[in-house]
Amino acid sequence: MAETVLITGASGGLGLEFARIFASRGYNLILAARSLDKLQQIAAELSGDGASPGDGSASTDGASPKGGSASGDTVSSGVKSIRVDVIQADLSQERGAEKLYAEVKALGHPVDQFVNNAGAGKAASTVDIDPDELRGLIHLDVTSYAMLCRLIGADMVRQGHGKILNVSSTTAFFPDPYFNIYGPSKAFVMSLTEAMRGELRGTGVSVTALCPGPVRTGWAERAGKAYPAMAADPAKVAMTGFRAMQAGRLYTIPGIGTCVGTHLLSLLPRTLRVMIGAWWQSAMIRKER
Repeated sequence: MAETVLITGASGGLGLEFARIFASRGYNLILAARSLDKLQQIAAELSGDGASPGDGSASTDGASPKGGSASGDTVSSGVKSIRVDVIQADLSQERGAEKLYAEVKALGHPVDQFVNNAGAGKAASTVDIDPDELRGLIHLDVTSYAMLCRLIGADMVRQGHGKILNVSSTTAFFPDPYFNIYGPSKAFVMSLTEAMRGELRGTGVSVTALCPGPVRTGWAERAGKAYPAMAADPAKVAMTGFRAMQAGRLYTIPGIGTCVGTHLLSLLPRTLRVMIGAWWQSAMIRKER
């Protein structure tokens, strides 16, 4: 029987690339994101040579855009038929993770693998960002990550097997000024992954962190900064994460140059790392503006 993977933030960027990778290998998919329309388009893309409607449906807020509901499809992955369910979910809302989990459970398909990918950032200093926006980022980048690990992880332990991939960042290893929640949240995600790794020894459940540098996903523009020249291809980054996840590694940093640079920077004194981080992010923000 094909395994089922849950992917959050699946409407674009790394989440979309993960969906393509898992679909091409015959996994059944549960895709979650805020945009139901985009999720439905992705389900149609993954159908390849055609899809027949399935009977799964889910929407965490009960929304029915254009008179319809989110739909599950049985699609052809090019290898064998797979099931694709889509769930409209806003993890920046209080209890958004619990609502998503309830919708996943209602589908009745045990989750074998989980890509914890949804996240966002905002170019602003901690003392300037709008408090409501700050609160939403905390829910999305911290609370929902931890709560989904708690809920999905517990199910995996009961099943006796499972794999979790937490999407972190190289900002987990050094300061990230002007991205007051995103950078610190990725340090939290890395630490959470390490803690769970120690807790889940012998359970059959592995937890891996993917720590990419800049990736060309559209994230930077939405956050308010420019891409550096060495920004990576999202398809390659997702494949690196997929392989590390399947191998059960603790973490991976895609790209030799990014990996070496990250570890070298982490050796510098903290005060110097802060200065470098502030200069770098300020330059990227000015370039975008």
